[in-house]
Amino acid sequence: MAKRDYEQFYVEGLQALKTAADTARDASANAGRDGTPEIRSMMEAGAKSFAEQADTLTALLEAAGGTASDRPNAFMDGIQNGSRQMIAAAKDPEVRLASVLGAAQIATHYFIAAYGTLASTAKHLGREEDARAITRMLDEMKAGDERFSQIAEGDANARAASGA
Repeated sequence: MAKRDYEQFYVEGLQALKTAADTARDASANAGRDGTPEIRSMMEAGAKSFAEQADTLTALLEAAGGTASDRPNAFMDGIQNGSRQMIAAAKDPEVRLASVLGAAQIATHYFIAAYGTLASTAKHLGREEDARAITRMLDEMKAGDERFSQIAEGDANARAASGA
């Protein structure tokens, strides 16, 4: 019984991440349009990456006996709602850009935690190929987080703080 529950936990986690990847794909496609060329490029690449991740998650989900759906992800919905509020509150363009970066990092941290959890779960269920695929997505998210940090710390946050 416990193993079956753990397998269901895994399937539910894949579904939640598939929905989150779809949400992040759409948000990324829209988020960077007012930013610098570097931010726009990063967000466009993020949208493409999230589309690929959604495809991978769908395949893993189906292989695990689940069915992909558009069921809401309460974690991602909360992050998205909070991000919209944070960005909308920023009237200055530089603060708005810093807010977009902050929102992207908050979402990225969700993905890092969720992918890490599911990679471990897959491993413990004996789904080694799944664990490797999820770990690749986890590594992508960690690299993206590092890049967002470099941009924020390199220029965006200083410009927002100085009002430049």
